[in-house]
Amino acid sequence: MTLGVPIVVLQYDQLPHFNVTNLKSSTQSIQVDSDSDQPFLSTRSISTYPTLPGGEKDGDPIADKLFVQVHKNRAVLAIADGCNWGKRPAMAARDAIAAFAEYFNERQNEINTLQDAGHFLLRAFCEAHNKIVEGKPDIWEAGTTTLLGGLVLEFEQQQQQSSSSNKDENGNEGSSNGSNNGNQSSPKWGFLCASVGDCKAFLVSHKRKEATDVTNGNRCNLSDTRDPGGRLGPYVGQGWPDLRNLKLYFTFCEENDIALIVSDGVHDNLDPIMLGKTPDEVNIDAKGWEDLHQDDLLRAKTQFMKSLLEEMIFQNPDEKISPTDITNKIIDHCSTVTKNAREFMQEFPNKKQPNDYREYPGKMDHTTVVAYKIGSGNSSSF
Repeated sequence: MTLGVPIVVLQYDQLPHFNVTNLKSSTQSIQVDSDSDQPFLSTRSISTYPTLPGGEKDGDPIADKLFVQVHKNRAVLAIADGCNWGKRPAMAARDAIAAFAEYFNERQNEINTLQDAGHFLLRAFCEAHNKIVEGKPDIWEAGTTTLLGGLVLEFEQQQQQSSSSNKDENGNEGSSNGSNNGNQSSPKWGFLCASVGDCKAFLVSHKRKEATDVTNGNRCNLSDTRDPGGRLGPYVGQGWPDLRNLKLYFTFCEENDIALIVSDGVHDNLDPIMLGKTPDEVNIDAKGWEDLHQDDLLRAKTQFMKSLLEEMIFQNPDEKISPTDITNKIIDHCSTVTKNAREFMQEFPNKKQPNDYREYPGKMDHTTVVAYKIGSGNSSSF
């Protein structure tokens, strides 16, 4: 695989073979589970729902939960988005994040390869589901939640001698930079995540001025935002999780890239349909969005989202981007886009919001962003 081109696999042993450097700060790390701004990390959760007459927000409590742990040469990033409103989804998200964090706290020193990391990510999802239903007299009393958990990993550096066939010792084609001249260094950093549901991961490259949807296609149902595609907690059968879209996603990355993970309260507001755009306004040859085949609709939505993110993040091409800049721009965008709908519901709390995305664009939701700057330069903060 090449730099900037993500891969998607169902099983951890389908991941590329790369050795991971030993953890350099097992006892010294920065841990975050709420709003935070640091030079290499920014996290934020808000509600874009209307404020009720009593002062609380509709849909409270916020059902998005996050976790970040940063070491000198590694990071753990996670978002859980409780499905629906109320205490049960919020508790499910909280329990999923707690179990995920605890699992990796105990196994950081056991990650020696990329495949180890993939294995542990999937095991952590099992632990998260078990934690959600733990201690419930009736398993169906538990809430459900989506979960996206990822690792930013530093790889051991090995020189690879290129040949005319450009294959490595395992017979795999390609290199990290696409060059065929002389010795080639293997990629130094990778971003691996597992996801069930509809949270998303992106890689933002300052060098290429590019945003890549690492989790491209993870929402199965493109026409119904109420279906996340999967969830942990009791949902099918005898209280089993819905694992329809559980997958592993991986991409190589470079120093100073930004690993970005968001809940659907963000990326639904990067969707051309939710923003009231018609196909012709985004250069799509179709009378209506419903006329597009699913593959074409996914391609159109992904390209629009990518372009909008890049426009938002790289407004000034010469300006160095920071995690805080990205988080602020995304949160401001989601808040601004949903303003008309929010104000309508605040003024007419007993009415149904009009189904008109041109007049009332966007989707009000719990909205969470985690942005982490990749690189060994973060070690100065420890």
